[in-house]
Amino acid sequence: MEKRIWIIDDEWPDYEREKQVLQALPEGVQFMYSTPTTYRQELPKYGLLADAVLSQIDITVDEAFLSGLTHCQVISNYGAGFNNIDVAAAQARGIAVCYVPGYCSEDIADYVVSAISQLNRPVTGFLPAIRAGKWGVGAVDGFAPRRLSAQTLFLVGFGHIGRVTAEKAQGLGMQVLAYSPHLTPAKARAAGVGYATLDAGLGMADYVSLHLPLNAQTQGIVNAAFLAKMQPSACLINTSRGGIVDTAALVAAVQRHDLRGAVLDVLPQEPPAVTDPILQQPGILVTPHVSYYSPEALAELQRRAAENVLHVLQAQAGADLVTVA
Repeated sequence: MEKRIWIIDDEWPDYEREKQVLQALPEGVQFMYSTPTTYRQELPKYGLLADAVLSQIDITVDEAFLSGLTHCQVISNYGAGFNNIDVAAAQARGIAVCYVPGYCSEDIADYVVSAISQLNRPVTGFLPAIRAGKWGVGAVDGFAPRRLSAQTLFLVGFGHIGRVTAEKAQGLGMQVLAYSPHLTPAKARAAGVGYATLDAGLGMADYVSLHLPLNAQTQGIVNAAFLAKMQPSACLINTSRGGIVDTAALVAAVQRHDLRGAVLDVLPQEPPAVTDPILQQPGILVTPHVSYYSPEALAELQRRAAENVLHVLQAQAGADLVTVA
C-alpha cells in the first residue's frame, strides 16, 4: 500500500523536492495537503491515513492533534526548531520527531557578520550629514569605527550556526569566544575558538551573538542582569528566538547608554505591533525574521525534511531525530 504523506504548509510554492525524495519509497507515495488554517478541521480525515507528517514550525502539534494520528510513524518539521511539537507525547505514541538542524547556518552566519559590519562601519546613513555640509571624519557622528581585528565576538550557544559564524568572523580577523552549557575549554580549543564563562564573555565582548534554543531555561535569559554584564560599548545580536530577550530591558539599557545597541531578527511577538517600543528606539535595528533566508537554504530545508521522513519510514539511519526525553 502506498505511503501517505500529510504536508501542512502554506509557504512553499510547490513540493517537487519532497516528491523527488519520497518517490524512492518502494510502496509508492501519495500526498495530502493542508494549511495552518485548515489542518485541525482535516485531522479526522487525514489523521486516519497519514504515515508521516511534514509540518511548518508554526503548526501546533499537541496531544489533541497527536491523538488523531492513528498510525503515523514520523513528524518532520520544516525547521531547525521543534518547540511547536509535544515531543514527549509523540514519543509516547511511538512517533519519531525530526527537525533540520543547520540548514541555514551559512545564511545566519552571513547575517551576523553583516550586522557587525553595520554596527561598526555603516555605509548607509551619511546623506543627512553630507547635505548639512559635513565631510570626512566630521561626518562620522557618534561611535567611531574600529578595526574588526581589534574586536571580540562572543557566541552564546555553539551549535551548527555558532560554529559557522565563528569561522566567518575569524576570517575577518575577529577574536571569537564561545559559551554553551555543554561546551568545555577543550572542546572550544578543538573547534578553534576561545572558551569563556557566560559572565566573563559578556564582560569582554564587543558583540554578543545569541544562538540558543528557546526552552524553560533560556526564556527571558537576556534580562536586565544579563545586559548589565555587557560593556557599555557592546552590541547584542539575536537571530535565535525572540523569547530569549526581554525587549523592555533591552530598550531601557540602550536608553540609559548602558549598551550601545542591538540588531534583532526575532522578537517575542511576531509580527510586532507598529507601536512596539523596540521599533522606536534609536540604536536598535529590527529585521523581519529573515536571517535564515536564501533560496539555497529553503531548498535544503525541503529536501532534508523529506529525507527525514524517508529514513524513518524505511527504518534507515540518517534521520535528524529529536532525542529529548
